[in-house]
Amino acid sequence: MELYEIAVDTQPSLTLPWDETRLMPVGDVQAGASGADIDKFKRHIDWGMKQGAYFISMGDMVDMPSPSGRRKIKNADFYDSVMDDLTDAAERHLEEILSIVRGTEGRWLGWLEGHHYWDFGGGVTTDTILAQKTKAPFLGTCSIVQLKFNDGNKHGIKCQIWSHHGEGSGMTMAAPLNKLERMMSRFPTVDIFILGHYSRKAGYPVDALVPVFGKRPKLVAKRRILAVTGGFAKGYEAGSRRNGRAGGSYVEAAMMPPTNLGGVVIYIRPVHSGGESRLDLNISL
Repeated sequence: MELYEIAVDTQPSLTLPWDETRLMPVGDVQAGASGADIDKFKRHIDWGMKQGAYFISMGDMVDMPSPSGRRKIKNADFYDSVMDDLTDAAERHLEEILSIVRGTEGRWLGWLEGHHYWDFGGGVTTDTILAQKTKAPFLGTCSIVQLKFNDGNKHGIKCQIWSHHGEGSGMTMAAPLNKLERMMSRFPTVDIFILGHYSRKAGYPVDALVPVFGKRPKLVAKRRILAVTGGFAKGYEAGSRRNGRAGGSYVEAAMMPPTNLGGVVIYIRPVHSGGESRLDLNISL
């Protein structure tokens, strides 16, 4: 697990009388696949930049082999020419993502490793290159990033974000949220839990009450956010073809539910009012 602390800026809230940091997790683009909606991904990133948002990559940015595919390629012991062709394809898909994220340097909290990537050798993968090019940390399999706010340290509030690409299957809307709910008790100080992999958008605010004792005991609200971060690869396309005949993607073949493409936006507001300091958190799908 990777642990990072990163200073972030705040700006006036779009809706409330406080300052906020906007977080846009993105992933599951699968550039190179026939269903990858690259134009939508570009518009999403461009909109986020106009909003002064920060991004975090949830993995699976390019459509290269999954772990089982990479094992088969390794065991096949292909000729160098075949491996060169695969590397060339990886570089083309990588450039497709790089062409969109150029100019976003300094706005990324980090890049997670998903299932789909290409290993160039020597510890270098498509994900590590994207992290290096955007001047962001490579977050590996799982991470906790702590945000500290550039607001003069008026309150000392910080925000912790747990992130993981995701693992396993689950067709119901609740399946990935159930996984995140179980993680809450394992990481009690974390404020936001985000998960990729499922190519769907879902979010749930979990509210609790914390007793604060003193001369005037009171209950203070504490909110945590669970979020499944969406994707940009179409599962169903009219008239799709495979192997020269009518045929759908793996999503269609497995009878998976269609999902709305895009990503979520999480609003993080360090609030100091009424003698208390707290995080105000909201999510937009």
